[in-house]
Amino acid sequence: MTHNRSGAVRRKVVQHDFYDSADQVGGVVLLNNPTNGSWEYDEYLRLLTTKRYSRIASWEAHSTAQCYFVCADGVYPKLQSYVKERQVSHPHLRLFQFFPLCDAVIGDMDSYVTSYEKDGCERPSSTPEGGYGTVDDIPVEVLDTIHHRCRSAAALFREVDGSVPDTPLNGWKMLHEEHSHPLLRPLWLHIQCQITTDFKKALTLLKRLRKRYPDENAVVLPPVLRSPAAARILETGGGVVDQRNCGCDNDPIQERELCVAASQVEALLLPTVVAVGAFGGRFDHEVGAISTMLSESHDAHIVLINLFNTVFACQGGGWTQIVRQPEYEDKTCGLVNYGRMTECETSGLLWNVVKGRGKPSVTNDFVFDFGAFISVCNIVRREVITVDLRCLLTSVGESPADATTATGASDCEAQRGRGPPVVFSILRRQKKEGG
Repeated sequence: MTHNRSGAVRRKVVQHDFYDSADQVGGVVLLNNPTNGSWEYDEYLRLLTTKRYSRIASWEAHSTAQCYFVCADGVYPKLQSYVKERQVSHPHLRLFQFFPLCDAVIGDMDSYVTSYEKDGCERPSSTPEGGYGTVDDIPVEVLDTIHHRCRSAAALFREVDGSVPDTPLNGWKMLHEEHSHPLLRPLWLHIQCQITTDFKKALTLLKRLRKRYPDENAVVLPPVLRSPAAARILETGGGVVDQRNCGCDNDPIQERELCVAASQVEALLLPTVVAVGAFGGRFDHEVGAISTMLSESHDAHIVLINLFNTVFACQGGGWTQIVRQPEYEDKTCGLVNYGRMTECETSGLLWNVVKGRGKPSVTNDFVFDFGAFISVCNIVRREVITVDLRCLLTSVGESPADATTATGASDCEAQRGRGPPVVFSILRRQKKEGG
């Protein structure tokens, strides 16, 4: 299902499952945001419990992809404090008196104000004075330790799972003493590099782990790609979910043709990494998180989330097909191009974008640029949103090339460079009180 040839047009199919089962998630990063609160910590803990410390996870341990959990810099002691404060009133958190909250803590440690020894972390013996220069300087033996401890924690949970749910508060100490093992301690990875953000360091660590253990980091298909019957919705665009007719460029035939063309391209399989704590607080922190996400989007499908948003990169120079999850995702969305966008075509939106395709279009004369026009406050109109960012013009002002060949895209890239990075955001549905 993957299309890895250099210059080939690629298609990313997005149907997020991290709202519930999280089968696709291969990595979770908790960022050190000053505005992190109960939602961020609870969401991280939900993902950790779902992927590693639940009966479902233990039953499916043989079939689910490996998932690593990484904390960035000073967020780890904050997470520890949050859990400790709530363990008495939230019995499910007592689990973390015994099991680790992450596999590794990584960063330049400029915001790590406590002692890693006090926090129960372990500094690898290979760490130079002042830390490793870059993430690439971390020895493979350290990667092996992270991977082994990750697997050990999951295996030990399966061993004691029968005791965990019903253990009273006084019984946790005994359980801890019976099974406590230094192998469960997270590694504390001090990286000197000041050119990369802590988020970038975390993603690079995850990439190295995936590369070292490819057989244990299989990419899980989104549900829509698991059967030919389910995949048909990608060819049609699905049904209409918003009946308003006040939008633009909503030509059913043209939209269907776009979906059919996209479906002819093999789906690119990328591991999913969820980042919690990217939004809120410092503006430069938010922009840096988006930039880092874009810089690594060729190696992983990286999703930035908070209470209100799900944000990810579209496939540059190719296709992105997004299957909305109506139980968890609202209809309000945005398509944000970070730079001058001369070519784009979408389907499934109330206000579609058709630019530089040589087709009659309300939006063809718009200047799509960061500082000019971007598509915000848009609405999902169909079950599937298709975004076509292929480069079909051999030069500015010429007619579109044959859209069916990958060669045209490669030639165009060589002549004019790829278009700007494009980010898709969708509003998350809020849980009702008591729901």
